[in-house]
Amino acid sequence: MPIEEDRTRELPKSLQGIEIILTYLNERNTESLSIRNISENTGLSMRVTKNILLQLEKFNQIERVVEKNNILPKWKITKFGRKVLKEAEGIQKEIQFPSREDELLNNILIPDNIETLKAKIKENIENNISKLKSMQNDLSKMLGIVLNLNDPIFEDLMGVIINRIKYIRQQITNFPSDPLAVYQLKKIEEKQKKVPKEEMKILLTEIFFIDSIMNNELNRINDYNMKLSQFLEREGISKGYSTAKDLREEIRIFLNLIRKRESIKINSHVLSPENLILISKNKFTPEILNTIIESPITEEEQTEKIKIIVIRLITKLNKGEKQIEGYSVDITENIPLYTFYQLILDENPNFDITIEQLEEIINSLAEEGYLPGIKIIQEDEDHYLKLVQFKVRDISKNELELITNALRFQSFTLADMVGATGWSSIQVVKILNHLTELGILKYLKNHLHGDRWYIVSEK
Repeated sequence: MPIEEDRTRELPKSLQGIEIILTYLNERNTESLSIRNISENTGLSMRVTKNILLQLEKFNQIERVVEKNNILPKWKITKFGRKVLKEAEGIQKEIQFPSREDELLNNILIPDNIETLKAKIKENIENNISKLKSMQNDLSKMLGIVLNLNDPIFEDLMGVIINRIKYIRQQITNFPSDPLAVYQLKKIEEKQKKVPKEEMKILLTEIFFIDSIMNNELNRINDYNMKLSQFLEREGISKGYSTAKDLREEIRIFLNLIRKRESIKINSHVLSPENLILISKNKFTPEILNTIIESPITEEEQTEKIKIIVIRLITKLNKGEKQIEGYSVDITENIPLYTFYQLILDENPNFDITIEQLEEIINSLAEEGYLPGIKIIQEDEDHYLKLVQFKVRDISKNELELITNALRFQSFTLADMVGATGWSSIQVVKILNHLTELGILKYLKNHLHGDRWYIVSEK
């Protein structure tokens, strides 16, 4: 008896084509595409493509669009078509991709022609920007649902994810649509350096390969995005939060790919000459992929890089610079260790470090005099806060009392804290604002549940 995977592979071409076309139109978001474009990018003949489009239109999964001054119609996916694809996608993914490597290398085909490579790179950039825009809109809608849950930790995580997606979208928007254009510029009276055609092709090949991996990784991110939406719609809050954490991990991988992409120059490559030859021949292996996704790093190198990051942040803070590009978290004089740990992982997804190891590195920097170190505020075994102190700051008796109450509440209102301390609301607000400014507390304005404060810790 054939297994499920075998039965999937033996589907008639027409049925496979329905999924292929619907998936392609979904990836292109709201863009209207011609039959020729769909045919060329799905590998289906014009005749098969036309028949499938008419069939999908009949079931209201796609719609035709006639643009001004054009006779031939174009096609785009409908909301119902997205819903059909969304409901079917989970199981198909597991069958189609037995491993992460297979998924990230799926459907990559390196063109042999330089002009085709340039056109495909431009198309990939536009496609990814469109996906990110759609994803950002979806996440903003989901944030509205999370706001109603009155769960500050979940809300904070969603804010971080949305911020990172916006940052990624901006980075990709900055990619030049023609990577060779920068090498064709010259100063007045300067003789233009001629770049050999073969070097141009190698450059474009590597860029297109990494862009294609990014495109597949973005599809993975979108899968998590859709799962998150489904859990929130069905009130699976615990699974929703877990999926959001997985989504953040995928975003970290994507940011690493962006950094690799930005580092590629005519004389500086991510891949070795041997691997560049292999991918130019469309010979891809998991080993090649791993040199991009999982750059090897020793424990000593990791420690040194983290120390450099910490020192750089201290320098920024000493200059009065608190904002970090692409982050929703400001660097303050005191930042919770857990929050700082997440920031370090964002800086380099290849770091394989526990929060305890990060604590040891910070302590060693404190011994060297770079920063005061880690301050622990503890009420009992289950309620404590570890603060990374960039500057010496004594905490007053009243501030300490408010923090210990905050650790018990985790999330609280002004009325909660007034009741716990017995102080006036004016005194409580003054201390709350000061601790928020220092970075010890976080403040959320919620129209449904009112103003709230909370502490983010590993507990």
